[in-house]
Amino acid sequence: MLLFNDLMEKIFEAAKQAVPGLEKRDIDIDKSGHADFSLMLFRISKQYNKSPEELYDRIRNALNGLEFIGGIARVGNYVNFSIKPETYFKEIEESLQVKGQYPDIFQDPERVSVEHTSANPTGPLHVGRARNSIIGDSTARLLERYGYRVTTQYFINDSGKQMLFLYEGHKRFSKELNENALLEGYREIYTKVREDPGIEDSIKSLTERYEKGDNELIDEIHEIASIMLEGIKKSLKDIGIEHNDYTFESDFIRSGEIDHILEGMEEHLKDEDGALYVELPNERKIFLKRRDGTSLYFARDIAYHLYKLQNYDWLVNILGEDHKLHGTSLQYVLRNMLDIENRIDITYYGFVRLESGKMSTRKGNVVSLPGLIERMNEESYDIVKEKRPDLEEETLKSISEAVAASSIRFNIIRVGANKSMIFKWSEALNFEGDSAPFIMYSYARASSILRKVEGSQKPVSIEFNKYEGDLLRQMYFYPYHLIQATKSLRPDIIANYSLSLVKKFNDFYSNCTVLDEDSDVRNRRLELVKMYKNILQDSCKIIGIKLLEEM
Repeated sequence: MLLFNDLMEKIFEAAKQAVPGLEKRDIDIDKSGHADFSLMLFRISKQYNKSPEELYDRIRNALNGLEFIGGIARVGNYVNFSIKPETYFKEIEESLQVKGQYPDIFQDPERVSVEHTSANPTGPLHVGRARNSIIGDSTARLLERYGYRVTTQYFINDSGKQMLFLYEGHKRFSKELNENALLEGYREIYTKVREDPGIEDSIKSLTERYEKGDNELIDEIHEIASIMLEGIKKSLKDIGIEHNDYTFESDFIRSGEIDHILEGMEEHLKDEDGALYVELPNERKIFLKRRDGTSLYFARDIAYHLYKLQNYDWLVNILGEDHKLHGTSLQYVLRNMLDIENRIDITYYGFVRLESGKMSTRKGNVVSLPGLIERMNEESYDIVKEKRPDLEEETLKSISEAVAASSIRFNIIRVGANKSMIFKWSEALNFEGDSAPFIMYSYARASSILRKVEGSQKPVSIEFNKYEGDLLRQMYFYPYHLIQATKSLRPDIIANYSLSLVKKFNDFYSNCTVLDEDSDVRNRRLELVKMYKNILQDSCKIIGIKLLEEM
């Protein structure tokens, strides 16, 4: 959990003494820009049958004893509260000096598994699948920042039909055991399958062998899956994503765990000509075994989730919106047929499209994540070189790679997961727009200010002008955004907070000189710059932006 002086909570508790019917939903950070916090009177005015004026008088009198309050005013059905900027300054300064971060945390004993990516290892990730990885990694970082003990997991599907097609394509067309050859064989077999019925017969035969525990076949496919997985791991690492744990689907077939699980679900299983299924309340049938006795993915996914639940208190899964039916069905089976009480949450994300259209691995017209990274590296290199022709080649390359990876992540994570999106190259690399380079450049600007200072003293005066106060407020509000993002599993909230924080700093920078002021003003503003760097670094770590001291 987060540890900080929650001024909104203190305002709420004081106001509730005067108006007991108040609820947490009645107070929030003010969005109008006229105050710091706002208390809504709509609901409570009706409940008490009291006018907003009378309720305001009660609340104002109750808050008179709070020294941090700078002002209280009623605007229509809202009570607006302003906080003294020096209060914000002292809170942030003390946390950074004593704890080294703002806000501090108390580590929660709850263990959380965040499963993301889990793409079939049949080829490089495409941009759409990369959204899964970016949302998942940022969600894991967010939960860890909040204080949970987090593990990221990848469920490797080396048992499904697509893997058997990859294997058969290798045997028929590619022969060589490397990523490019395997991918060519995979594409080739999908072009031949309609004209050659024998391919489907081969896949059926392979499925039966696999499910009966043919270890030689399982080992061969496991090896192919591992080769393809290495390429996926590399491209994810290029954008700062690594998993803690990998589990192969075939492990549950080898162990006989699926049969054991089905025995435990016997009272819920129904038979249809030898095929086993469970029936959901909407009369939807979820098949777990085919007529020939081979298992289906749903059964293997149950086994995997039961495996995770042995070690984790809370499961978080990241799935595409096209898997929503699978996800909701799985939650129902775990809770209502297997009596699982652990928390299980699923984030569903919308599709990603490039300006060039849809993507497909099988057809070969995919824009892969490695391809996207390569192009972004090239374009960011050209932009950075134009802006900084004085830099050496190695430095140029290092900066451009950081800009490229950060731009990919930010452009995707800033859009709420439930929304579909179009990835636009020009927006992602716009140094002047709402982008990762825009954030990175502001951080480098703050670093440049501090590099020019040999040392600074603690300021005596902490009277702040408008721009200093606005920046302080935005920095103080950081924990509230962390709480909101964590409770809703929405790292996009942190992405957009980071952008708002940068804009407040840029306003401060444009209107407040730092180094050329008298010593006390100079020291005060240097403290603000230090605070800004620390908090921006903290928020950007969650969303995967690689901040640089120089750009």
